[in-house]
Amino acid sequence: MTILEAENQTLRRRVRDIETEFRSFKATYARLVEENGQLKDRIKVLERQQQPGIDGRIHKRVDATFRVDAMNSRGEAAMGVARNVSVGGALIETDLRLMAGERMTITFAPLGQPFKVQAEVMRVLKTGFGVRFAVDAQQQATLREMISRL
Repeated sequence: MTILEAENQTLRRRVRDIETEFRSFKATYARLVEENGQLKDRIKVLERQQQPGIDGRIHKRVDATFRVDAMNSRGEAAMGVARNVSVGGALIETDLRLMAGERMTITFAPLGQPFKVQAEVMRVLKTGFGVRFAVDAQQQATLREMISRL
């Protein structure tokens, strides 16, 4: 084998390696383009969710005053008063001290029918806390109906 033939073989191997690497880059690029599109779609959804209220809330709040019974994850129970409520959560005035992120069970009956829901403390205030409800589709529909009648 002459020097030219050996060099030719080396160059051909290098071209094959480059072609393989190029195919890998193309696959990575295609995946990144797809992920970028998905992220753009998610950003649009989040931006639409931010539009309903100037404070970033998704659901319209209804001013209402009714009794709320709450129990935190440590088993501490307290009674409070809901000051406003939405399909997504409520503002509850109580002397129970909680931390943001704490989970609890809330029971209330603004129209006489008891409703129990799991909630997470989102805001801690001097007089109580704001919670976000953790509800399934059926509970959300029940909440929506209940709130529409307040």
